[in-house]
Amino acid sequence: EGPRGGGPQQRRQPSHPTPQSGQLHRPAPSQPPSRPAQRPNQRPSQPIPAAHGSGDMPNVNLTTKADTSALPPVRARASTAPIARADRIPAGGLTIGRTSDNQIVVNDPLASRRHARLVKSGEGLVLEDMGSANGTFVNGRREQRVALRERDIVTIGNVDFVVQEGTLKHRKKPVTEQGLSVHGVGFVVEGNKQLLVDVNMQAGRGTLTALIGPSGAGKSTLSKLIAGSTHPSAGVVTFEGRNLHAEYEAMRSRIGMVPQDDVLHRQLTVRQALGFAAELRLPPDSSKADRQQVIDGVLKELSLTEHADTRVDRLSGGQRKRASVALELLTGPALLLLDEPTSGLDPALDRQVMTMLRELADAGRTVIVVTHSVACLDMCDQVLLLAPGGKTAFCGHPAGVGDFLGTSDWAEIFARVAAEPDRAFANYRSRQAALPPPPPAVPRGVTGQPPKSSGWKQLSTLSRRQVRLILADRGYLAFLVVLPFVLGVLCLVVPGKNGFAAAPPILGPDGQLHPQLTGGSESQQLLVVLILGACFMGSTLTVRDLVGERPIFLRERAVGLLPSAYLLAKVMVFGVAALLQSAVLVAIVLAGKNPPGKGALIPSGSIELYVDIALTAVTCVVVGLLLSTVAKSNEQVMPLLVVMIMCQLVMAGGMIPVTDRVVLEQLSYVFPSRWGFASGASTIDLRTLFVNAQPDAIWQHKPGFWFLDAGLLIVLTAALSTLTWWRLRLKKSAA
Repeated sequence: EGPRGGGPQQRRQPSHPTPQSGQLHRPAPSQPPSRPAQRPNQRPSQPIPAAHGSGDMPNVNLTTKADTSALPPVRARASTAPIARADRIPAGGLTIGRTSDNQIVVNDPLASRRHARLVKSGEGLVLEDMGSANGTFVNGRREQRVALRERDIVTIGNVDFVVQEGTLKHRKKPVTEQGLSVHGVGFVVEGNKQLLVDVNMQAGRGTLTALIGPSGAGKSTLSKLIAGSTHPSAGVVTFEGRNLHAEYEAMRSRIGMVPQDDVLHRQLTVRQALGFAAELRLPPDSSKADRQQVIDGVLKELSLTEHADTRVDRLSGGQRKRASVALELLTGPALLLLDEPTSGLDPALDRQVMTMLRELADAGRTVIVVTHSVACLDMCDQVLLLAPGGKTAFCGHPAGVGDFLGTSDWAEIFARVAAEPDRAFANYRSRQAALPPPPPAVPRGVTGQPPKSSGWKQLSTLSRRQVRLILADRGYLAFLVVLPFVLGVLCLVVPGKNGFAAAPPILGPDGQLHPQLTGGSESQQLLVVLILGACFMGSTLTVRDLVGERPIFLRERAVGLLPSAYLLAKVMVFGVAALLQSAVLVAIVLAGKNPPGKGALIPSGSIELYVDIALTAVTCVVVGLLLSTVAKSNEQVMPLLVVMIMCQLVMAGGMIPVTDRVVLEQLSYVFPSRWGFASGASTIDLRTLFVNAQPDAIWQHKPGFWFLDAGLLIVLTAALSTLTWWRLRLKKSAA
């Protein structure tokens, strides 16, 4: 294709084709016309088949029927044919959904099997949601039951309908409403600092636009505004003729955002990663076959089919980026944004990624890419060059930059606009036709709610994914298996032969047997090492987990992931791992040392001791998760872990007395080791075994005190889990 380099290319059929009716949106005066809707190597648009049943219950399929053996369901194409009229709706109404047993079929992956129902009443057409996962929207607002009025826009999945003359029809978008429009957008942060100033841009369907500029020019800020995750201080962003921020809840499914960091678990294969993502993003009533069909479609479109069973960490940089894009294509977005997709790639991989983006745009999507790379800008339909402070220096076809700025050397251009941003902005504005003032911005904070998701479904998916991640990382799995054996052997190093049993009595001067009043420290030392080992096992299980998955969590949360389900899945899976590790640790110690006698509550002191160690380990699983939310990077994890383990050792009260020490005693109450050691001391009756031990009241060998110690471990687990959940909710969405 000449200026795009790479020669003629065979265009791939998109996994979720977007409507192709009409011509592409025309850009602002400084821009060349958008790419033509029809190219020599492009397949012509097909007429829309509409299958109608007989009688009063028509079955209307609103989507193109094609060979779906390798492709997922396609998005409904625009049509002006009537779908439903109030005077022809039967008494039971018409059901709307994804499957063919509905009277109105919306073959879109985000539509539920039974999504909504259209009924007639004295008010005319009435639309009722049927508990759909992604919601039924009227004029951008999620509704449960609403009477439809003239010109109302109904949105189901990625499909729009409009009410005209009492009839529900497909919404046929005028040419002026197709694609993305950024009109007079500004963004101001605290301190009245402007990050964007009066940005204007048009990007029609089937176009690839690059946002470029020096560091600090506001490229990422603009991309987040277009994605809807932040609100403009001035101006408006529209997509397909609808205010993106005012109707964000209805429009979010049409936007795909690929962050700079890979949002794939590297231990999984591409198919496994996409499979779990499809379970989280597609409606809960989607069958495994439905999800597999969608996955096969995006793999085929992105040329990843042959790499489907390859682990992500074994893919090249370009292939990993394509896999990240595949995650977003699962829901069939019409607007795709990518933040620095070529960062860290060599020139060859850079061109591969840009070629992929060109093909995604050619399939009918609007593609926006934030990039510092200028080597492949000739593949783009337009570039938006921002100067520092978010001021536009150029917007148009990359071939026109030389005439506009006097040079085609991008290094010189970047240096100029960085040195004189105001001059570059003034030069740009002086050569543009006057634009009408933009409408007022939507008030900050109107973002809508993520799609309604089943918490139990998410919990199941996330738990299975976590197990798969642990099993796939053989080095980590080996560490988890070996750790309790190593700690168990270390416990056996404690000198002594009595273990957790009482020392044999000694013969006194009077010829009678008397209990030993000295010694017995072996049991205390053993218990200290056991509790410290439980704290270490639990914390190391999770301390790197959340910080390592942060980019993935932020993106998944933006598309509907519940932080509560995410956290609970971690606690459950790693909690089970902690229980197994505790069993191995206690078994090794009791095999080499004498077991305790009767427990404070449970007849078997050995079982009760296991409960003490297991509860401590599970509580420290949550401690590790909390530390992982505090850490900013993986490099900060190890210092936090070392400090926490040292604190656990001091606050346990086994080696360093904390009783009756003001501040220190009160501070120890928030550490799991304090209550874990206390419950263990109550179990083995430490105050009897070691008469010289600190006389701590909560160590008493009585059921009430053991219940107190173990119960406070459970309370501490719940409290720390709540704090971790709160911190997860505070994390800013990457959407």
